[in-house]
Amino acid sequence: MEKKHTITLRLSDSQYGWLGALCRRSKRNQSAVIRSLIENGAVRERISKEHIHVIRQLIGESTNLNQLAKQANTYGFLAVSDKCQELAQYISQLIKQLKDDR
Repeated sequence: MEKKHTITLRLSDSQYGWLGALCRRSKRNQSAVIRSLIENGAVRERISKEHIHVIRQLIGESTNLNQLAKQANTYGFLAVSDKCQELAQYISQLIKQLKDDR
């Protein structure tokens, strides 16, 4: 898409600071952030390295959950009930951590 129009925009100090914060979080320049706000009404923050680490932990725990389900089908649920409760609490903590950070 050809960009041939230029605008001048005046911002207060707090608005300029907010724009800078949006640029840092999304890792985009000011023009890209403003275009995104015009087109979408919002600028989405990129996933941080910490969030990626938590998501990978969730993936690992889902593998453990599948293994527990297989054991429950083989040996009965009572044999793995304690492990299931521990895993459920850990997964809840990881999800809460992701929600709190967002």
